[in-house]
Amino acid sequence: MTLPRLLPLLALLAAAVVQAAEPTVDFVVVRSDTLIGLSNTVLVSPRAWREVARLNRLPDPNRIVPGQVLKIPARLLRATLIDARLVSAVGDVRIGDAAAAEGAALAEGQSVQTGTASSAVIALADGSRLRLPPSSLAQVVASREVGRRSPAAAEPSGWFAGTLRVLRGSVEVFATKVLRIKPLEVVTPTAVVGVRGTHYRVALDDAANGRTHGEVIEGLVRFDTARGAGADVAAGFGAVADAGSSAASVVKLPAAPDLAALPPRFERPLMRFAVPGETVPLRVQVAADSAFDKIVSDQRVEAGADVRIGGLNDAAWYLRARRVDASGIEGFDATHAFVLKARPEPPVYRAPRSGAKQAVGGVEFAWALNVEAPQVRLQIAADEAFTQLVEDRDALAGSMLRADIAAPGSYFWRVASIRPDGDHGPFGDAQRFEIRPLPEPPTAGLAGDGQSLVFKWGGRTEDRQLVELARDLAFTEVVASAELGSPEWTLPLPSRGGRYYFRYRSVEPDGYTGPYSATAMIDVPRDWTPLWLLVPPLLLLF
Repeated sequence: MTLPRLLPLLALLAAAVVQAAEPTVDFVVVRSDTLIGLSNTVLVSPRAWREVARLNRLPDPNRIVPGQVLKIPARLLRATLIDARLVSAVGDVRIGDAAAAEGAALAEGQSVQTGTASSAVIALADGSRLRLPPSSLAQVVASREVGRRSPAAAEPSGWFAGTLRVLRGSVEVFATKVLRIKPLEVVTPTAVVGVRGTHYRVALDDAANGRTHGEVIEGLVRFDTARGAGADVAAGFGAVADAGSSAASVVKLPAAPDLAALPPRFERPLMRFAVPGETVPLRVQVAADSAFDKIVSDQRVEAGADVRIGGLNDAAWYLRARRVDASGIEGFDATHAFVLKARPEPPVYRAPRSGAKQAVGGVEFAWALNVEAPQVRLQIAADEAFTQLVEDRDALAGSMLRADIAAPGSYFWRVASIRPDGDHGPFGDAQRFEIRPLPEPPTAGLAGDGQSLVFKWGGRTEDRQLVELARDLAFTEVVASAELGSPEWTLPLPSRGGRYYFRYRSVEPDGYTGPYSATAMIDVPRDWTPLWLLVPPLLLLF
């Protein structure tokens, strides 16, 4: 056969191959169906039934029976646009440039963006849910049902087609297992991620370089790069691609971090904590619900750094964290429920400051009241855990209290604010202070040769000693003073006899200067020698 005669045949064969390769759906006939009737509802035109009959080799196009399966090309099925819906909106959520609220409809082509402390959940008509965390922007590219038997039917009866384009940030997808004309797709500038029913995440790390990463938590996902090469990604694995990728790199997801060490309650408006043992970055999110539909905080924390979360109200919250590997792939989540009770905030401490020292006796505690809380609760304890309470005063009015502490040692104090309705806030950070013993009374006496005064007292070898000797009890007439390195002072006998008074005080290495000791009294003998010189002249007078 000559080439000119072969060309028409080859064209027919090529058309047959193309037709055989195009996507089709299996359409199950029900009792009321006819091909001509389906042309008015399911198919794109009244003439489309002829092609369906030819493709399925129907001997009688007017006769189809219930239960019969027809293969119908996807291009011949009529599509019904079905709005997606915003089922959750927390914080600054916008559809286009307008503020959005829960329940808002989303037509094809509309975009949703979330602010820095905001999140949204989009529900498609097939029940799939698309969760947008903070700082994300996504567009509904397709939301439609294909092949619905009755346009007026309330319940879906056809196949679904849905596509979301991620322009910034990320999306977490919960895809339902329903009939689809094509997989539910998430599209970025560098990847197309498609799935028929699963739980997965897709993120556009950097719009500039187009790096896209996706993680499959459940099911199976197809991850195709913009250049067309791709891979099937199973549960427990992730894939990453950028603008220059010819194929997706598939890696195992990092295991969930251990959050067991985190406390169940936080008491400061700025939460600050570390996740022990972590050597890679973490992504940390906080939500108002355990499903994490209402995410209000989303941050990446570098390896070994403290997590800091601010701006939360006092309430029950949920935290989750996952590891991030070097390629940007995010792992499995660990979750932790906690309560924030940070208000009313504790008063500002004034005295005694942490590390303060003073002698046994009355201690003055002072603080600046919280303006919304006119009363406080004050506790003093002999241990930092406050199990050995020395004082526990509730509903104190005013901004100071004097308490007598008789025993030397280390102590801790803290205060909490109380609102007028009796709501107690958390205690402030414990302040440590020290009660030092009173100085031991000194002893005073004459040295053995009778030419010196000797004063002694108990003291620590590391302390400096300040000493004074005076002629009067008020120490207004000080005749001698010194700074010593030991608790003993020897000085020459004063030239004037009479009664003298001695006292000392200790200076500790950190500069704390204790009170003066009790006063020691000593009588210095008078020198009567000058009077004996007058005796001979007096005798001559008699």
